[in-house]
Amino acid sequence: MDVFLEPLMQDMNILWETGVQMLDEYRKESFTLRVIIFVTINDYPALFTLSGQFKGKLGCVVCIDGTAYVSLTASKKIVYMRHKCFLSKGHMYRQKKMDKYFDNNSELQSTAPSGNSKGKRVFSIVSKLKCVFGKKTKDGKPRKNVKPAPGATFKKKSIFFEYLEYWPELDVRHTIDGMHVPKNVFESVTGTLLDMKGKTKEGLNSRLDMV
Repeated sequence: MDVFLEPLMQDMNILWETGVQMLDEYRKESFTLRVIIFVTINDYPALFTLSGQFKGKLGCVVCIDGTAYVSLTASKKIVYMRHKCFLSKGHMYRQKKMDKYFDNNSELQSTAPSGNSKGKRVFSIVSKLKCVFGKKTKDGKPRKNVKPAPGATFKKKSIFFEYLEYWPELDVRHTIDGMHVPKNVFESVTGTLLDMKGKTKEGLNSRLDMV
């Protein structure tokens, strides 16, 4: 992906630092046009590709290394937990009597992660990462796969950090589009309620995970 984005990033760097001369047809005068990318809008796979963040256990784009997760052994999936931390302090779901409707873990005093995904913090994490692209070395031999260190959250330094000097200053750099998430949730809920083959989430594995 970075190979295809590099020409665009080079142009965006010029448009931010130098700008280009444009003509205002109405005023009949020239002006310097500057351009900034302040956010990308994409689905989850594209988000991880652009940001360089690992999927899976530490794949929450807000919590990053503070992600709380549970591995479902039967379904072989990962579920993110501790969502109550994003609720207000007096919310009814934080009450002890509501714990039985979740996973019996009290989150009365839990707080949302603060600053985990801010640009400067992420930049400090990825600034020393070295990523070698390509499946083969220069002499044509297959490149060895290097396993990430335990607890690693990013696999590469995003190309946005390489070319855009203002990128570390942005707290929200990548967002999820408003089409895929509602669509996927609707399909999953409807498929489960109507027991649609291939769409329902009800099955032996999901029941085993709930035991």
